[in-house]
Amino acid sequence: TGGGKEDADDADATAERPDVNGIFERLRSETPDDADDIDTVTDAVDGTSDGEAESTAFLRRDEALVPLIVSGARKLKRVLADEQNGVLDLLRRNEPVTELAGVVPEIDRHVESYVEALADDLLDAAVAGAGEIGRNDTKTLRTSLRRGGALERAQGVLADDLVVPLRQRLERAIADGAGDNDDITKRVRAVYREWKTQHIDDQLDDAFRFAHGGGLSVGVKAGTPLTWTIDPSQPSCPDCEDNSLAGAVPAGDAFPTGHLGAPAHPGCRCLTLPDDQ
Repeated sequence: TGGGKEDADDADATAERPDVNGIFERLRSETPDDADDIDTVTDAVDGTSDGEAESTAFLRRDEALVPLIVSGARKLKRVLADEQNGVLDLLRRNEPVTELAGVVPEIDRHVESYVEALADDLLDAAVAGAGEIGRNDTKTLRTSLRRGGALERAQGVLADDLVVPLRQRLERAIADGAGDNDDITKRVRAVYREWKTQHIDDQLDDAFRFAHGGGLSVGVKAGTPLTWTIDPSQPSCPDCEDNSLAGAVPAGDAFPTGHLGAPAHPGCRCLTLPDDQ
């Protein structure tokens, strides 16, 4: 079929990404292929080789999320590659493509394919969050986390920050191509290349931190005093400082910003922890 070499070039591009700061981005750029490598880079998160440094909730979260983010990035890049190939096949037909509905499914089905690809990894992140308040990983816990909405905010990140902007860019590419499928094809390739090499990495950190925080919030017993705890390795925002200054808040009650638990927003690295931790 036509475009085979270009498709292969696009597939190769999935391994590329911009040089950005942060431990997760660095780890993904290395993308370990086996458990030993993952152990090695996980040690890099806490700066130890044999667990010599004191563990903290933030280090434990990072250790739990690193391999899940690596795995999730691979899965989403496969989803994007498959989706791109389907779009390009449609563009190779004789009929001019003039609207988004001609190449991708409607929004709910589109989002669902991304959420399903990460379902197991996001749930593992939520279980890790619940583990921070002493909950053991059981089938009952996993069911309660799913039913309790622990993954809702993480799924919202995938929908609002990954899929919706992708659809907008594809729609613009189709409009700018004005029915010229060859021109649209070039534009579409550029969009998918950008998403595979940049946007997945930009959004997965937030999605997994939201899943981890959701697991902690849903898993904790109602009424347990929780404090909004700022990651000491990162700068804080005014909202998080306000929540931190509020002191202990019973689980189930809102902090000053209206959030029931951390993270407060994309990029937030805070945790809501039992007051005695």
